[in-house]
Formats: sequence, structure tokens, C-alpha cells
Amino acid sequence: MLLLKRTILLLGFIGVINNSVIGQSNNVGTWFIYFGNQKMNDKWNIQSDFQYRDYRFLGQRNQLLARAGLGYNLKPQNHNLLLGYAYIATDAYDEFDINTGTKIENRIYQQYLYKNKVGSSSLTHRFRLEERFFPNEFGLRARYFISVQKPLGSKNIAKGNTYLSAYNELFVDIKDPKFDRNRLYAGLGIGINESIRVESGYMIQTQKNISRGQLQLIVYNNLPFKNNK
Repeated sequence: MLLLKRTILLLGFIGVINNSVIGQSNNVGTWFIYFGNQKMNDKWNIQSDFQYRDYRFLGQRNQLLARAGLGYNLKPQNHNLLLGYAYIATDAYDEFDINTGTKIENRIYQQYLYKNKVGSSSLTHRFRLEERFFPNEFGLRARYFISVQKPLGSKNIAKGNTYLSAYNELFVDIKDPKFDRNRLYAGLGIGINESIRVESGYMIQTQKNISRGQLQLIVYNNLPFKNNK
């Protein structure tokens, strides 16, 4: 019964965001995201994410992203180093909303991730360096990500527990040093079980000359490859 009530709360939150987004659908996109973090053993893990991004609300595909990496846990295990690869296909449109082509990017990235707790809140810091390969171009970019999850009415995020989520991520172009973009997000999530949670929220992405809103629907999967019990 508690899980049902909190699921209804999350769906209601999504509905509120949805109604506000529909009223300004030309200026708001939709991102559908899957994040996976599969533990292989005490030392190694595989992280992955798959994202489908619409430029406008539920329409006009903007980007497809597939990313995976192999991580290594340092001691203590709240420190992680990772090497990964990403494939990104980005669609471009003219002023008449006609697709003018797809730009393909192959990306190699290295990251350091650190997690800690402050009271019942969980914090994550991530530093990432990206080597970006385009057909006739090369880019180098650094990112800093910080997030916090705060359980509501409990001390942890477990089955049936709802939580608040927020993050900020700063992107800086290193090859030609300059600000690239910033992403600021707030959302509400619910734990399905000890390993899976679902989250929805609103993100504002700010670039040099433009700022756009993005509705995000996210699934997190932390199921290990094998049961160690």
C-alpha cells in the first residue's frame, strides 16, 4: 500500500510537469534515459547509459546516445576510476524544422567518481574528460557533475521510498578554452527495490546564446551480474 501511494505521488508529479511542458512544447524537449551500473566483483563494474532525446516535447528527434565504460573501485570503494566509449548521433534542423542531416560523434572518456553521505543525503561528484571525434573535427572537453539524493520519510532509498534528486553539471571546452554549457536539474524519484529506481524531473540546459528546458524520465538499474548471497 505504501509503494502504491508513493507511486501515485510520483505519477502525479510527472503529470504536473507534463501539463506545464505541453503549454510550452516548442521550447521544451524530452529525454528518456536508462542508467546501468553492474557490479562484476568488489573491484570491477560496468557502467552504461542509453538516451533518446527529443528537441521538442515528444517529437522531433534530437539525439541518440549510447555509452558504456569499465570501472575500477579504489579503496575505500566510494572512489571509482572508469574508461569508456560513447556513440552519439545528433540531428540538425533548419528554421523550417526540416532535418538537414545527422552528425556522428565517437567519444572516448575517462572519469573519476566519488560518493559520500551527509546525514541521510547521498552526494556524488564526477570529473570527466572527453576526447570527441567527428568526421572532420576533434574536440576536448571537461565536465564536473555534482548530485544529491534526499530520501523522504526514511533514511535510505529502498523499495517504496520516494526521494528528491538534484544535480548540476558544468561543461568546459579545453581545446579552445571556453564555457560550453551547464545543466541544472531537480526531480522526484521512487525506489522499486534495492537495485532499481525510477525518476522524473526538469532540467535547464544553458549554452552561450540559448537556454532550454528538458523533461527527463530516468530508470536506474544497479542489479549485479550475479547474486553474492
